[in-house]
Amino acid sequence: MKIKQIAVGLSLFVFLVVGLVGFGYAERRKGIKTPNGSDISANELRAITLESWDETEWEVFTDKDQMNYPTYPGANYNYEKEKETSQAYRAVKLLKGAYPRDVKYLDYSKNKENLQVLGVKFRFTYAGNNEVTIRPPRTDKFKVKRYKGFVSENDFSSAEQKKDPSERPKPVVQEIYGIEFPGVAKAISVWVCGRGNDYDLESWIEDYKGETHILKMGNLNFVGWRPLVAKIPDHVPQFSDTYPATRTAIFKQFKIRSNPRSTGDTVVLFFDELRILTDAFEVHFDGADLDFDAEDCQQKVKLEKMLDDPKRPVKECK
Repeated sequence: MKIKQIAVGLSLFVFLVVGLVGFGYAERRKGIKTPNGSDISANELRAITLESWDETEWEVFTDKDQMNYPTYPGANYNYEKEKETSQAYRAVKLLKGAYPRDVKYLDYSKNKENLQVLGVKFRFTYAGNNEVTIRPPRTDKFKVKRYKGFVSENDFSSAEQKKDPSERPKPVVQEIYGIEFPGVAKAISVWVCGRGNDYDLESWIEDYKGETHILKMGNLNFVGWRPLVAKIPDHVPQFSDTYPATRTAIFKQFKIRSNPRSTGDTVVLFFDELRILTDAFEVHFDGADLDFDAEDCQQKVKLEKMLDDPKRPVKECK
């Protein structure tokens, strides 16, 4: 009887220790300390589709296009959806009525004929170090504005540097093209239909500090549809010690790279369902609904807007 009581007591002790450690980690994870502690649901994981390519065609470039295509915001450039040079050929299009049959939770409420995938075709004249970039178009839909936490002379244009400091724009707004992650992203995935070409796929993301992180998605040497997944490392900063704690990262682009086994054959690939596994939890406390001004309010409801969840109505900022 005593042995049984000791075993039960030991089990309860272990359970309590593990629970406290897990709860403590959940509180430290977002770095916010409140008088009431953290919400028990501090791990609100969701799978969210960032892009299904049912509406917008993305841009495709190669490093052998023999052209300088600017990557900075607001730059003017003549993009061609199909281009051929002496060293490379590339083209891109949306194909209607196509989708991976094995993908789960696909929205079949739409007409299946209107579902689309992104088709990419390219080839290189010479084997070696070759690279293809697939990125969102430079339109307002994919423009993300961020306020910089500090200001230096390099943040202003040459014309703005000549102005009196009082006449310069404040705060400095940095415009980035990509797709902002709703919440703290844990993993990213995309469905790819391959034809056995030996190339490697990468995802490029940018954290809120402006640092770029390259995620290896895997090799494209397979036939048919397959989901490729990459874990987002813990060292990628996505939250801070101030409220709102979540500091979202941004998906910038895909990179397709050749390797020593790549051949000069024409490559055809299809992409669908770019998704992330994200933690949508945000710390709540008494006083979180107090707004200093409209900008303060918009910064706090930003996550709710991106989630577009009917169960979490978005507060209107006045």
